[in-house]
Amino acid sequence: MNKKISVVIAAFNEEPRISAVLKAVSGHPIVDEVIVVNDGSSDDTSGVVKKFDVKLIENEKNMGKTLSVKRGIESSRNDIVMLLDADLKGLDEKSIYELAKPVLEGQVDWTLSLRGNSFPHMKIAKMDWVSGERVVPKSMLQDPLIWSKPRIGFGLETLMNKSLLNNKRSFQSVYLPNLKIVNKAQKIGWVKGIASEFKMVGQILKVMPMHEIIGQFITMAYLNKKYSKQLKQACCDSTAKI
Repeated sequence: MNKKISVVIAAFNEEPRISAVLKAVSGHPIVDEVIVVNDGSSDDTSGVVKKFDVKLIENEKNMGKTLSVKRGIESSRNDIVMLLDADLKGLDEKSIYELAKPVLEGQVDWTLSLRGNSFPHMKIAKMDWVSGERVVPKSMLQDPLIWSKPRIGFGLETLMNKSLLNNKRSFQSVYLPNLKIVNKAQKIGWVKGIASEFKMVGQILKVMPMHEIIGQFITMAYLNKKYSKQLKQACCDSTAKI
């Protein structure tokens, strides 16, 4: 595993949480650079980030997740990019290795995480198709489709999925049981948190209608199972030849 990666983190008002993520990625053996795009935060997110040896990009005003992630990717210098949310708990050296390994070793084209607190139906399907933790070659992120709705916010992952599926890119869901994302109710209170969750769903529905979203989930769950089976078989065949 001699390749190194660029980590891109978009952050908005994550002062209490982002340091835990930065502690995990800063100085990691396979991480060559860490880029944080502070999306016009009103708290001291920037002050926390400046305590780490990372590249900080400041948006003068809030531009949304899609444009912030795009800006981070465009400033990265490596061929492989790891996208991380800024409000993760339980991210550690091992989980970073596990998420990146299938791509770095050429087993699949890209990966995405299945968190420990992902919804039950996602755990049953062994795939969280809207996860923000992904490892993707930068060349696969050049498709204009991915960035076609710059103000869509939480629809970014859905468009990314659509592009990667259209181009028949193989992938693997990586289960990281200790990794959790802080839900919005914990961050901004129950009322605002629930409203924000509905807003997120609404943004995703602006990307594609519900039946297409369900179809994307089912397709990705099937393909994840297929690719995982192929990798397992390849591993067994390789072991048998030794």
